[in-house]
Amino acid sequence: MPKPQLIETRERYSVFSTVTTRWKDNDVYGHVNNAVYNAWMDTAVTEFFRKHEPQLPDTPLIPVGVETHLTFHRSISHPDEVETGFRVVQIGGRSVRCDVGIFSRGVTEAAAWGYMIHVWVDRETNQAVPIPDRIRQGLESALMQEI
Repeated sequence: MPKPQLIETRERYSVFSTVTTRWKDNDVYGHVNNAVYNAWMDTAVTEFFRKHEPQLPDTPLIPVGVETHLTFHRSISHPDEVETGFRVVQIGGRSVRCDVGIFSRGVTEAAAWGYMIHVWVDRETNQAVPIPDRIRQGLESALMQEI
């Protein structure tokens, strides 16, 4: 028997950003297309990384997304006001898992949620390297102990 799906809620996230929907985000079915949700998730993670390393992407060490997952709960349509919630779930030596919830403004339950795993690599050698200290400190500040 499948495990019941947990619906993500706002209190499970520590950092929030506002997202702007656009008319072109709607698909032929009248709701925001899946690819846009993935872009919002990627933007939330990238904004967090850049908050702690403003020179990204012009740095010798860069985060490379190696895995993504997104679960949908309900549709969003333009002109909805959207917020992304961000949290760090696991920090390794060279990689991190960041979770993102996508919420309509003022709604407690997420419309969608997912995660991205990034590995830090040396831009020249394309080899995995330890997460830079400045970014690691930022990631630790958003680490959720109990999920």
